[in-house]
Amino acid sequence: MKRLLLSVGAAALLAGPVLGQAPASRPSFEIASIQPSTRPTPGMRGGALRGNRYEIRNAHMVDLIRTAYNVQADKITGGPSWLEWNRFDIAALAPEGTPPDRLREMLKTLLAERFKVVLREEMAATAGVALKVDGTHKLRQATGAGGCKGQGAPNANGIPEQTVTCTAQTMAQLAEQLPRMAGAYFNAGQQLVVDDTGLPGLWDFVLQWTPRAALAQAGADGITIEAAVAKLGLKLEPKEVKAPGIVVESATLAFTPNSADVAKRLPPPPPPQFEVAVVKPSPPDALQPRAQLLPTGQVNGSGIPLNLILTLAWDLPNRPDQKYVYGPDWIETTRWDVTARAFANINPENQAQLDEDIIRLMLRSLIVERFQMKYHMEDRPMPAYTIRADNPRMTKADPAKRTRCFEGAPPGSAAAAKPLPFERIVTCQNVSMDQFGQLLPAVAGGYTRARAIDMSGLEGGYDFTLNFSTIGQVLGPQDPATAGAGVALDPTGMLPLPDAVRRQLGIRLEETRRPLPVLVIDSINPTPLDN
Repeated sequence: MKRLLLSVGAAALLAGPVLGQAPASRPSFEIASIQPSTRPTPGMRGGALRGNRYEIRNAHMVDLIRTAYNVQADKITGGPSWLEWNRFDIAALAPEGTPPDRLREMLKTLLAERFKVVLREEMAATAGVALKVDGTHKLRQATGAGGCKGQGAPNANGIPEQTVTCTAQTMAQLAEQLPRMAGAYFNAGQQLVVDDTGLPGLWDFVLQWTPRAALAQAGADGITIEAAVAKLGLKLEPKEVKAPGIVVESATLAFTPNSADVAKRLPPPPPPQFEVAVVKPSPPDALQPRAQLLPTGQVNGSGIPLNLILTLAWDLPNRPDQKYVYGPDWIETTRWDVTARAFANINPENQAQLDEDIIRLMLRSLIVERFQMKYHMEDRPMPAYTIRADNPRMTKADPAKRTRCFEGAPPGSAAAAKPLPFERIVTCQNVSMDQFGQLLPAVAGGYTRARAIDMSGLEGGYDFTLNFSTIGQVLGPQDPATAGAGVALDPTGMLPLPDAVRRQLGIRLEETRRPLPVLVIDSINPTPLDN
């Protein structure tokens, strides 16, 4: 066991090998601001140095630790229950050009000094998966150079399929790559797969499966990753495995205050701008709207109505039955092509540089400038929910467990082994009804933008798994005026969120309306300025 980090002042009291024992020797930021995050939904942003400014936004403590120590989130255990609940915005100054490994050391120092984080490293047990031979394998002895190539394309029935062709691969390499190939089947790629086949040598093989998000659409024709592996004469079985991990011994939620001059030394940055951007009307024969952000920092969009560009730029919902952008009628009909470059000299391996928040702000600046747009935000009543108790069927949680929600079923559970019938699966642990209400906009996948108010009277935290149809599925065959009314669709078998909550959790989402911000255009030029 190796201690990794000690809070300032504690090092002298503890024996054993200590890294970074003398606080003065640790790299540190010139100045740092920490604020509780006000973003309504989870999801860390940032993590890259731009000029001399380093920002991480909307990050809980596990996000911060995994970023500082470059480890997977599921290898971080221990610590208080709030470790994956409370979220923070961090802005700091560091010398321009500081390499990523030194930035991580600076972040370690900040965690130790401001949050009093104490960690240790040890081999930890985790819920993994074993790759085994099932009878007689159907692998081919390798005949050429090694490597894997992947391709995603719809099959003859229009169902998405993923095909990966590998040559000269060991079974250990296959086990390592499976969570990367089909992350949704392995706890968002976090679950460890180990090679228990006992097969030496190099092998050629092809894996073909249905992405987990498309299983409901595929029905009986869907091919799970387990079924794809079975076609090779192999199988996947749950197994407890040992892996290097980090144990959080202690951390303080009440971080030390920011310095008195932080606002002066760390003012808000100016609005970011695209380096190069071209906006032009789409040709009359433009196909369906398309938008992509490439790893090179290139933004490409074609055939996009302006109201859709505005929803992207201001991070607003895009639903046919709810209006979040108000302006002249032409913004919904006239379509545009947008080509822009976000950053020069971007490192394709550092996806943190492709910061979603930065791209949205760049889009805002672009539209406001080119279309000479004036606007304001105002609150208008929008659909929301109140949580009521009917006949609760959730498991009372251990209060010491981490408070969190994650995609998919619990690893090793029956639901994880056999995919559930509806597209969206969310598991929550030690979550109170008030916290579930706060998370609902993120969990709900488009059903509501507002937090639900808890009127259930239920106390303490609960464990549960929720499986339901996405709002996109529901709105497709259903009249938008009745979407989300809590009635299962027939004969499609879709299950809207309110109905799933009532059936599976024994609580009720009572419909109401609550003020939410919408974008109102005061004036806008239908002809953009020249590029």
